[in-house]
Amino acid sequence: MKYETNLAILKTENRMRDLISIIIPIYNRAHIVSETLDSIIAQTYCDWECIIVDDGSTDDTMQVIKNYSKSDKRFIIYKRPLANVKGPSSCRNFGIEKANGQFIQFFDSDDIMHPNHLNLKIASVGNRDFVTCKVQLFTNTFEKSIFGEKQQSYLEKPKDPLKSFLLEQFPMCSSAPMWEVNFLKKHLPIREDLHILEDREFHARILSHYPSFSYLPDPLIYYRRDLKSSTNDFFEEVDTGIISFLEALGAILKIQNGEDVKLHILKKVLVFFRKALDQRNLKAAQLCLDFTHVNNLWYSKDLKS
Repeated sequence: MKYETNLAILKTENRMRDLISIIIPIYNRAHIVSETLDSIIAQTYCDWECIIVDDGSTDDTMQVIKNYSKSDKRFIIYKRPLANVKGPSSCRNFGIEKANGQFIQFFDSDDIMHPNHLNLKIASVGNRDFVTCKVQLFTNTFEKSIFGEKQQSYLEKPKDPLKSFLLEQFPMCSSAPMWEVNFLKKHLPIREDLHILEDREFHARILSHYPSFSYLPDPLIYYRRDLKSSTNDFFEEVDTGIISFLEALGAILKIQNGEDVKLHILKKVLVFFRKALDQRNLKAAQLCLDFTHVNNLWYSKDLKS
């Protein structure tokens, strides 16, 4: 009896050591979230829990996700506490507090997982701080046939991950990494005052500590890019995110401010300077110009001219 008890405890400990906590912030995704949750159910790796944090949805999102939690207890639903700031970063921070897994996988409520996504990551992470993968964009309806398509582009793990990431040569969105939980907690919280580039600031901060990680070059996450989001709103109306955008870039420059990084950020800021002018938003345009001067982005005579 004692042997059986110890064996049961050992099995439980092994399961917890390999448990992946998927954390999904959600807001008004009743029409699309089933595709996302079905792709999680279809995972060939079964030791996961999916923590869904509702951010105050006003459509039928809660009813849809409750149906999933009734049929599969691995789906766990919370509502963002009213005292917490609204937004996906706040929901992710809250979800981490509720997570039981050894690994944390952030995911968006409108994206799709490849069936082998979790299996390949758990096999690759080893004793590293995290494992990340390629993400493929798609629009409109997702077709499962895309899983078998041959990929034309191939990315390798960069020699200097931080600089490559800051120059956008090594893309890593919020859903790409799977984190070892204790490593992740050292770098929390995700900034809740940002709603544009919050994942970019967070990843830059982590990569500046030169963590150990593995990279899977095949697409394991499919990123839907044609739905309403704060980022899409920002491209259409600069006022919706210019302060957060510049604040995030300012935080990144405190991490790395070499001339190549400065030039890259200068180009990004000028894109939205021009958008602000097109929208006759002189206040936002002035904020962009002020940012370039305060952060010495015009670092050479040629640039100033």
